[in-house]
Amino acid sequence: MTVTSLLKRLDRIEAKHHVGAPTKIFADRPITDDEAQDALTNWREWVADGRAKLRGDVLLVVSPPMTVEEWEAAYCTRARH
Repeated sequence: MTVTSLLKRLDRIEAKHHVGAPTKIFADRPITDDEAQDALTNWREWVADGRAKLRGDVLLVVSPPMTVEEWEAAYCTRARH
């Protein structure tokens, strides 16, 4: 492989990736307009804190994982014995 072919390959790979701030937002829970605006404005902080993930040009706002007790309270319908 030559340097030229490696550079062309690198250019193709980089062209597929979004560079810059996210242009869209997706949340796995209801969020307010103010929260969405804050997430898009401070997206680097949100990603660093684990409150969001960046996938291409989409900012994914994620909820923290549920504890066992929270999951049972939300989804278990049988009474405990």
